[in-house]
Amino acid sequence: MRLALLSPVHGTSIEHIARQLDNYRVFLAPFQLRHYLHISLESSSTLKANLLAFAEQEGHDIVITKKSRPTWRPCTANALCELVKTVLADNIEHDKVLIHTDTDLLFTSAAKNYLAQHSIGCGSRAFRGKKGRWKWAQKALRDPRIKRLIKEMLDGDPNALRIGRVSGAFMPWDRFKAFGVIYNYYFNNRFFEKNPKRHWPLPEIAIPTILHLLEGAEAKFQPVLIHAPETKKLTTNVIKKSLKRGDCFGLKKIARDTNSEAFQYLNHLQSEESKRT
Repeated sequence: MRLALLSPVHGTSIEHIARQLDNYRVFLAPFQLRHYLHISLESSSTLKANLLAFAEQEGHDIVITKKSRPTWRPCTANALCELVKTVLADNIEHDKVLIHTDTDLLFTSAAKNYLAQHSIGCGSRAFRGKKGRWKWAQKALRDPRIKRLIKEMLDGDPNALRIGRVSGAFMPWDRFKAFGVIYNYYFNNRFFEKNPKRHWPLPEIAIPTILHLLEGAEAKFQPVLIHAPETKKLTTNVIKKSLKRGDCFGLKKIARDTNSEAFQYLNHLQSEESKRT
């Protein structure tokens, strides 16, 4: 399987990105991986050169977007615009596309079967607007681009919006091409640059909503490949329970404490997997 992996990248060091590239190579072997990366405008000026040098040395296939744009901690909408443009202009056809962040790490090769067996993975539930508890709801409904999407594509009904976790979302290549065209048609602009205090995690509405436009309002999607842990204090039990249930294949931000038992356990699993590949 040819897999395109799209990720925003932030920071001053390539350590976490290098760790992720090696992690994905081990757990997704023998998939052919091509990593598309957007380096945020706020990142270190040496990050790109260092990352390219590492990729060449270690044999990772990476493509960095030509343009860098601002991103914010909860919002990588601008990065996704540039990643979409880069992938669609690359003239390479993939089997599937995986959207993730630079803090995600896998802990099982079962991720391969999950990607191969299922068409679309994406968080998706009804958007409840002001009635819901999502802290970004007001900003989302005031965003003129969302208003336009509702008017033009959802018959003016904000209740038709969908919301969900999207780190670890995946879709077939043909669906990604259609998704990318719609996403950039509505969101490839400078609204957040001109209104930095109005940013919010736009992809968490845009991605599931557009996928439902393509697949139908009643379509059912699989859960995303990677989960956000519910607690900052991770233990090996978090990973062991996920392995037993078979409903989660990676975690966000698990490497923020490289001394934690959970991170050490993940490294052990990765080491054991590398011996088998």
